[in-house]
Order: sequence, then structure tokens, then C-alpha cells
Amino acid sequence: MTELPLPALDGRTPLGFLAALGILRLTTDLTGHPARLSWSTSDCTAILHDAQPDHDTLTADLTAIVESIPNNGVLPQLGPTFPPPGEAPDKLRLSRADFTRYTWQVTHDDPAAEDWLGMLVTDLSLDDKQRTDITPYAAPSGKQSMRTMLEKPLADIRKNPALLHEALTSWRRYPGVTGEYLDHRVLFDAVDAPDGKPAERGVPGATWLALMAYPLFRTTAASGQSLSTCWQDCGPRIDRRMIYPLWSAPLDTASVQALLAHPILAGADSGTPPPEALLLSMFLVVHAARRRIPGRNFAGVLTPTTAPRTPARRKAQPW
Repeated sequence: MTELPLPALDGRTPLGFLAALGILRLTTDLTGHPARLSWSTSDCTAILHDAQPDHDTLTADLTAIVESIPNNGVLPQLGPTFPPPGEAPDKLRLSRADFTRYTWQVTHDDPAAEDWLGMLVTDLSLDDKQRTDITPYAAPSGKQSMRTMLEKPLADIRKNPALLHEALTSWRRYPGVTGEYLDHRVLFDAVDAPDGKPAERGVPGATWLALMAYPLFRTTAASGQSLSTCWQDCGPRIDRRMIYPLWSAPLDTASVQALLAHPILAGADSGTPPPEALLLSMFLVVHAARRRIPGRNFAGVLTPTTAPRTPARRKAQPW
């Protein structure tokens, strides 16, 4: 069994967690190398199993996936018209009746779009304009739509494929990259910025990989608001929160999906999980939530709500 550590992908941050899931999905579904994923119990970074032997080979595989996307498209193995091109108003945000018609049409023409559509939007809850609601993983700002959310990180990688290698090994931040607001460290005040200028500085390679994890999730609704896999309704004062585990046993995509939806995570506190979770190889539970930015009118930046300590190394389990 080969093990490939991914030292830049720290599961204690939503971006690192999602990027690792994106690699697992892409490697398994699109490269012909069924992989498994685990997390280091010493530093919570991702470990890819049974895939490629080194970072260069894995980067080459991921680059080939990027190159397979048509110039006028934004997703692997999908046609150029999904999601619908254009900025806001987002053409995926429709009335229930129009959404039903659109769903039938797009899944009939391109069945591979079903997993993406079922994650990005839902008609089980509606926004204040009576349109389909969006996943809490998305936080549109300005004229952003689902299309441009996927378009911009892909454009960065097309210009500089080395960003994928950086995403695996050592992150570098680039001005003007929003990280699609999955990264709480994207915000830099003037006093913190290397050049003294306030700007968003994200990690484009990791952002694109995180977006590629989305078909592993499903979006439903509860209490009149959308909830995706890993998200829970934590009450009116806390609202929605992303709650997810890190695990030590190597798991494939189906096993990861089952683990993320396991009822043991319902209402789980952050930090060390309950003893029964150890039977599932969970060793840490992480909470994250949207933190609003003063003066900005959007959902905010996905931010860990606690800073759990690195768990003590445990005796290896006989998985």
C-alpha cells in the first residue's frame, strides 16, 4: 500500500479538508487510480493511499484533468453549458416550476450534471425571491454566480499549472484570489499585507481542488434553509455550522460519504469525538461557520469556530 502525504492540506481548515476530498474524487473517478484518504493523527494533514507514488505524478494527473476541460467549459466530463454561463443573476436560481423543467432538461442532455446540480442548489428551500436556494458552501459576492465561482479558479490554473503542485505541498497566496470564501485566511488588512495594501489573497490551486469535491455532497434543507453534507442547523442563535470529522483509517469515496453523513456527528462538539466514534477511526471533530465581513453584503468567510489542539498520537488501530 502506497502512502503519499499531502503536507499542505491541513484538515483543521475547511479549505484543506475540502481540497483533500477533491483530490480523492478526481483521482478515483477520473485517473483510473482508485484511491483512499486518511488524516495524520500527529498533524492532521491529508494522506492519499493507493494512488500515485509522488507529488509530481499526482500533479501531472490533475493537470491532465484540467487540460481535458473544453476551453468554453468549467467542469471535467461535462458540456460547456453547465452551469449556465454568465454572472448574477444566477441562471441556476429559478422558481420551483422552472427548476423542475431545467433539471429534467439538463440531466437528460448530460446525466453527469446531476451530482453537481444536486449539490449546488435545492428547491427544498427558497430564498426571499422565491428562487431555489444555494448550498452553504457557496457565498456569492457581488456579481458572482455558480458559473463564475467555478470559472475563476480554473482560469488561474490554466495560466499556471504549477499551482496544483503548490496546493499539495506548500501554499502560496496570490493577491486578488478570493478562495471562493472557503478560506478564512484570505483576508488581509493593510497592516498584515506584505505590500501594505489590503486585498484578498487566496490559494487558487487548493480552491479549485476544493470545488472538485462538491459532487460528493448533497444539498437538502431544514428549518427553511439549505443544508449540505457536513452542515447542521445549530439553532437560531448559531444558525448553520459545518461539522466534520478527521479519520485515521484509509477510506474510499463511498466510505467517506457514509462517514460524513453518520448520525454520530449530529450535534457533535468540536475537538475529540465521543468514544464510540473511535470505532469509526474518527479522532477529531472540527466546526466551521460563515463569519460576516463588516461593510460587505454576503454570507461571509468560512471560518473554523474553534482552534482544537492537535490530538495526542494514539496507538495504531487494527484496521
